[in-house]
Amino acid sequence: MSDFNFNFNRGNDPLLNPLADFSSQIRELDRTQSTIEQKKAAIMQLAQQVEAEQQAPASQTPIWDEIDSITGDMTEAEFEAVQNAPEYKESSAALMNMVAAMQLQMLRPYVERSPEGRKILEQHLTNIKFLRKSASAEVDKKLNDFREYTEKYSHMSYDEYLKMKGEAK
Repeated sequence: MSDFNFNFNRGNDPLLNPLADFSSQIRELDRTQSTIEQKKAAIMQLAQQVEAEQQAPASQTPIWDEIDSITGDMTEAEFEAVQNAPEYKESSAALMNMVAAMQLQMLRPYVERSPEGRKILEQHLTNIKFLRKSASAEVDKKLNDFREYTEKYSHMSYDEYLKMKGEAK
């Protein structure tokens, strides 16, 4: 009986099995070690980035405060002129998009955990699934129309083709 147990374990134990392929086991361990080292390097790099961001010198006057100070000193006419400038509109839109994205990122878990938020999200998901199907069908229809135009009606303008298709309906 002990012979059976020895033979049984012998096949599974690389130290007891004289035919064990140590080179493949070493390669596997090397690959695992390499993966661990890559993950460690990535974590260390992320930690350095976070540390660098935290150690960045804080402005004596935060930029928000500078903006508020300048715009607060403007007359209504000056502020209206600034708001109508394309540069202001562009930078303001970029800022608002970033703020909205950060707010969404921070609030997502709270919205999803609330019963009302979950219900609204589920309805939004249903809408997106439906709209995706209808949008896909619309795109396919337009592609098929264009394919038909290029294959059969390329002698006429695309506008004429669309008018003809509209009349046919």
